[in-house]
Amino acid sequence: MIKIISQVLAADNEIVNNALDKAVPREAGAGLAFYIANLWRTIVTVGGILFLIYLIWGGVEWMIGGGDKARVENAQHKISNAVIGLGVLVASYAITLFIQGVFKINLLKPVFPNYITP
Repeated sequence: MIKIISQVLAADNEIVNNALDKAVPREAGAGLAFYIANLWRTIVTVGGILFLIYLIWGGVEWMIGGGDKARVENAQHKISNAVIGLGVLVASYAITLFIQGVFKINLLKPVFPNYITP
């Protein structure tokens, strides 16, 4: 009990959420940017995995089609849609890198300046 009270008194009126991971920034507003960057990375990763699955699915369907025009066209649509999806993923990454280069900020690992008010 005394340990908890001493921790509270030594905190200098700082509210700390111990449930958050140590990687989450503690500065105001930085947590949201951290989660948005992680969400973007997750979406790109899942999109890449789905691209591979859809591309392989289209290729297998094309091979199994056996010359049936409808099945081959369906497989070609799957493959072309997979390539378009990959293009969207690559374009989003290229836009992110372009913005980072132009504005000299790292969008994927945001860092906020810590202003100290007197």
